Amino acid sequence: MVAVNESVRPTIKNKPFQLRGVKAINSFKPELDKCSWYCYTETTSHCKAYHVKFAKPYFKYIDPIYFGMIKILHSGNNYQFMNVVFLVILIPLLMFYLLVKSIKMHYQIKALKKTL
Repeated sequence: MVAVNESVRPTIKNKPFQLRGVKAINSFKPELDKCSWYCYTETTSHCKAYHVKFAKPYFKYIDPIYFGMIKILHSGNNYQFMNVVFLVILIPLLMFYLLVKSIKMHYQIKALKKTL
């Protein structure tokens, strides 16, 4: 994902959004055809209104999970660090655990089929 993002960076014409000296790929300008950093701060009033098509009927199910996760990330007093902890460490560990469990179940099913 990083390689794709960085390969696209030179083609972007808009002035990039900058936070604490770090330049983002997208601008802060609100766009109707694609997400920008404006969507980060205006998720409900802009991003969901103009960019989300497929998930609209499911907002009542998605919103509590999405905004609950954002609230949890903000509760750690360091949003960026909490993002890394959850999205880079904990969720991949959970996915790995579930993958191993799935493989183990596969072998158990295979062994049961042999005994039948």
